[in-house]
Amino acid sequence: MTEELDSSRPRLTKIVLDVLKTHVPSLVEFSSELSRVEGISKVEAELIEVDAETDSIRLVIEGDNISYEELEKTIKKLGAAIHSIDGVVVQKARKR
Repeated sequence: MTEELDSSRPRLTKIVLDVLKTHVPSLVEFSSELSRVEGISKVEAELIEVDAETDSIRLVIEGDNISYEELEKTIKKLGAAIHSIDGVVVQKARKR
């Protein structure tokens, strides 16, 4: 059962993630795919550490109403794993 978004509910507008990904796709391709997720307007990716088979990256994702569930699914689909959520910003919708 899906729930309609209530405009008075707080929205996720920024999230900082520690992610472990394989070398493929590239950081550019990975970030581009994430930018297609509903509610995302900006993806900032920083390479933290390179291992023999993986990259540790820090993602800063911004948007008006980020769908965390879709973001998580997309990260998994790209062969990566979320190690931790290192920060979030949640805002209430502005009344017009």
